Amino acid sequence: MRSRRRARIATSSLALIAAVGVGLLAAAPSPAASVVSTYTLTKNIQLITTRIPTKPVEERTLKVLPTTASVPDVVPAAAKYPMFDLTSSMAAHAGALAGINGDFGTAKDQPTHILMIDGELWTSGDVRGNAIGWSETANIMSAGDPALRISVSNGKGTDLFNVNDWNAHAPTGTSVSAYTARGGAVTTPPGKTAPTSTDPYYCAARLDPSGGPRWTTGRTAIVRRYTVVAQPEPCPQTKLTVGSTAGEVVVASRTAKNVVSGVGKLRVGQTVKISTRFNGWPGVTDVMGASQMLVQGGKNVAPPYATGDPYIYNYNPRTAAGLTQGCADTNTNTVCKLILMTIDGRQKSTNWSVGARLPLLADELIKAGAYTAVNLDGGGSTTMWVSKKSSSYCQSYPTLGGCLVMRPSQSFGERGTRSAIVVLPAADTGAPSALR
Repeated sequence: MRSRRRARIATSSLALIAAVGVGLLAAAPSPAASVVSTYTLTKNIQLITTRIPTKPVEERTLKVLPTTASVPDVVPAAAKYPMFDLTSSMAAHAGALAGINGDFGTAKDQPTHILMIDGELWTSGDVRGNAIGWSETANIMSAGDPALRISVSNGKGTDLFNVNDWNAHAPTGTSVSAYTARGGAVTTPPGKTAPTSTDPYYCAARLDPSGGPRWTTGRTAIVRRYTVVAQPEPCPQTKLTVGSTAGEVVVASRTAKNVVSGVGKLRVGQTVKISTRFNGWPGVTDVMGASQMLVQGGKNVAPPYATGDPYIYNYNPRTAAGLTQGCADTNTNTVCKLILMTIDGRQKSTNWSVGARLPLLADELIKAGAYTAVNLDGGGSTTMWVSKKSSSYCQSYPTLGGCLVMRPSQSFGERGTRSAIVVLPAADTGAPSALR
């Protein structure tokens, strides 16, 4: 009897210890919750600041309801390449309410990916990738692969050839490249001033616009008529430069000597038509190029980081742009909003923000309501600017006004970029009237 009692006491003691242990575990403090603050910049623009203390991560989100009083726009850093300016300067000069940095840039300070502004294609991109775009009134918005197609026809419905690159690469093989004044001193037509016998031959033609750009039926493509004003024969090794007439285009293709290409078949005085189309993106006039797709159909599709991957996939400052489901469906009950997000990084030593890998960035975009989203330039380029100043969220004050609501990763502050996405307080009137 006595031994059984001791056993029961021992069992009870173990149970009590276990219960106390469970109680101690239950009472342990949970990780600190995120600190979220919401500020109304205008009736249609919200700024949300989020601190995730466990990383730590400092996140900034702009939620924009596109209306005539809050219109998204793409702003370039200059009128031609090379182009480089501060996001705050681009936004302030545009009279914007808010802005973030845009696409990545090449070492020559040209956009890495596709760029269209107010219906004018600036470049098809040094690298093909994803993008985010909208119509001039922002009643149509899209994100993903823009599926750009550029074709040249004889104006009567017969295609002559496709253009593979626009202010990007020199033609190779049977490809055709196009050049405009936007290429500046960086992207110019192929050929040499003093070629040698081993240099390639190029067929080229200079086209002058004979009318303004307009939409095709259904706003599926932007078309413009041109007149061939120069077409050297035979196809030389020297360069045919872009002239001084506004809107001029030079098309060029590489060819073997005495072999006539599609460009080589053009004749001075001939009328041609250039058609620019984003398959599945009707009515879009502003397109900001991007790299990775982060959110697709409301799901996280961001590429993860693995040991040995390029540093861009690891912890870094981030900038992204996304759209809510209302921008993609036809349901009138769902609202279309533009989501602009930055995450600060490379500032762990000050306990400010370590940065984010792409899957975390995508998760945060989904929490903010993104149905689709793309990754923009990050690192030292990551910038979010607003015109309305408040000590509650401002971190620094650029000379042209407004404030940065985040902290750039480099000690000298904001770093320049090639372009910016801004939100205008009134209608965007940059595009020709026929494209509005």
